[in-house]
Amino acid sequence: MDRFDAIDRRILAILRENGRASHAYVAKQVGLSAPAVGERIRKLEQTDVVLGYRAVLAPDALGLPICAFVALAPRPGTVVAELVERLLELSEIEELHSVAGTYSYFAKVRVSSPEELDEFLDRLMMMEGVERTETTMVLRTSAERPVPLPFEAAAETPAGGAS
Repeated sequence: MDRFDAIDRRILAILRENGRASHAYVAKQVGLSAPAVGERIRKLEQTDVVLGYRAVLAPDALGLPICAFVALAPRPGTVVAELVERLLELSEIEELHSVAGTYSYFAKVRVSSPEELDEFLDRLMMMEGVERTETTMVLRTSAERPVPLPFEAAAETPAGGAS
């Protein structure tokens, strides 16, 4: 993790928790001037370490209380890049991951009701290039965390790696 010095690490930790933190606030936390913090943040953005800033929305408040994970297997001979494009057009898909294993893709899906999930799955099975799916509906979400900072875990591990 030599890529980030101690100040960059603190800046990343602050932004991960509050992407709206002002440069002045971050500067006070890390002991630099606001312009110096602004320059460091710009470098983190330009090197694609910080990819953007967004609000974390409550799915239930938006009328999307149903979450499911759908495993997808493409039909043999399918041009998967075209299948992925079609899948990304479906607004119900929040995340789409290419994976190794029995299935080739996992999609995180959010909908308003079990009936809407059923309708979505029907449309998905009719989509060109989809061979089969397997769906797991979420009963309760115990954690949805921001991306872990690997240098935080390294700082918690004693030298030698054993605890």
